[in-house]
Amino acid sequence: MHDELAAKILEEVGPEELPKMIWSQERVLLVCPYRKGAAKFFYDMVTRWLIPGKQLDASLSFAMHYKEYLVAEIVLQLENTQDIAWAKHNAPFLEREILMGVNSFYHAKKILELRGLTLDEKTALVQEKIGTMVRRFPDHFDYDIFTEMQNLFLTSKETFKAIRRPSEIGRIVFTLYLFRKSLEKKMAKSPTKRHICIKLRKILLHTPFGLKEVLSIFVGLNFIKEHELFEERHFLSALTRFIPGVQSIPGSYFALEDAEMHRFYLEIEKKSPFSFEEIKDLEKGLPAEIRSRVEQLVPPVFMPRNEEEVMRNILTLSNQLKFLRDLPQMMISFDEQTDIELCFTVVLVRIVHSDSLPIRELLENGKFSIDRVKIVGMLRRKYPKEAIVLRARLLSSTFLREDFSVDLFHARLQLVKEMESAFGEMRDYNGGMIAKQRENFDALKKELGKEAENHALLLQNYFHAIFPAHLSTTLDPKLLKILFHMLLKMMETSKETITMKKADDSLFVMTKFGDFSLREKIFNQIESLDIPSNELLTIQMQVFDSFYLGFLYNNPLEKNQKTFLEAMSEGVVCHV
Repeated sequence: MHDELAAKILEEVGPEELPKMIWSQERVLLVCPYRKGAAKFFYDMVTRWLIPGKQLDASLSFAMHYKEYLVAEIVLQLENTQDIAWAKHNAPFLEREILMGVNSFYHAKKILELRGLTLDEKTALVQEKIGTMVRRFPDHFDYDIFTEMQNLFLTSKETFKAIRRPSEIGRIVFTLYLFRKSLEKKMAKSPTKRHICIKLRKILLHTPFGLKEVLSIFVGLNFIKEHELFEERHFLSALTRFIPGVQSIPGSYFALEDAEMHRFYLEIEKKSPFSFEEIKDLEKGLPAEIRSRVEQLVPPVFMPRNEEEVMRNILTLSNQLKFLRDLPQMMISFDEQTDIELCFTVVLVRIVHSDSLPIRELLENGKFSIDRVKIVGMLRRKYPKEAIVLRARLLSSTFLREDFSVDLFHARLQLVKEMESAFGEMRDYNGGMIAKQRENFDALKKELGKEAENHALLLQNYFHAIFPAHLSTTLDPKLLKILFHMLLKMMETSKETITMKKADDSLFVMTKFGDFSLREKIFNQIESLDIPSNELLTIQMQVFDSFYLGFLYNNPLEKNQKTFLEAMSEGVVCHV
């Protein structure tokens, strides 16, 4: 009887059309070349995924191996019109996957992995919970949430499921799905701004050693520039800013990417339980920390060395050595940045005394390689002037700032220390201003005290944004402190405004705006005043989505200060 039915079906379909599926309301028919396991694959796919999240019952299931073909039929029990509607909607998508799977064991395996059909009973409970939520709250969840679930199961390891309850896994899927919906709305409204979603929650892990309380953290954000990066190391760096010593739970981190939209999940632990105050501090401050730690990937920087410039530097340094007591003279220039190293050229000219050690004995560490050594003159016709050209290599990871940008300023200072360690005291010929900047920056940090630690990255950007640059070496740190406090206060408000303050016969002005064209308007107004460069300090900064302009006008005349403030305030609401 079955043989006759199979022969009749094959006659109707025709071998040239195989594999083929025929849908008729609640009846599904498959005819294909015979492959082991194809019948079970067909049955599981139809009953488990025709209506995602709901296991369908079959009133009839028939499959047989006839000649070199497989003929299978399923008659389903669909409970209501909604099930019938979902079955019609999903049937075309499911048919493509089934036909692909019965043609190839490899594709069938991949489809099963994506669909989660090979996972254990816990996976089935998660699927069922998600399906229930979709049916109960259709305004909040759609069936595309099952894609989120599949991505989670593919990204995470089996151990991730093993120590978490189905309700917790389901909550992860729900939260990440809602983050995606929220980000989509925000990005549609303001596509050029950075949007961040944060959620924190304590959960219990069921480990072999008992229950363990950890803190689960969800983050959703959009990338607004090319070559941006945010990974687990950035995540942990932001967290340790608030709670030092936290560690991630192995295997708990995963990321979901969808074009410019990225969502992340991580669980952390520490020796003592997380307090209510710690969680509140994280909720308040973590969004800003994550913003500042999105890394900007840039191509390696390469600048071919100018040999003419090297020879000119050697000649300049040689002319500085006129007496036996003169210190060795040094110039440092940046050459190249690779993915792991920073490369510099160091030109050193010294007077060789009778007790001077050879270069190779002085440079025993592997950070320097000798390019050339030559005599470039004599002092008193007795003491050679020796020029050494060195290639210095430093690990770039040593000089990463909080936002994972490379601090060349710090790297150069470290290089000077390495040279002084090898050669003793020397003169940094082209680093005098850098040393003065460092001294004034340290004085500013001392003046700010604890605030300098709390806003370390912002303070660095603020200090090195000073224009003209020479004022950063000479201006009283107490004045720089006043302007920095105005910046901090301005960042706390969402308004675009101008604030001003007078102290020590100087005028301090800080403004915040979102329209970058306003910057040009302000500068055009100020340039018309013909203020001498040594009287006006300017700060230009972009912090997240806002621009900040700060001014310190060192002119005690009330009339001039009033004129300056009027030029600044034109077209902008002024809050004094």
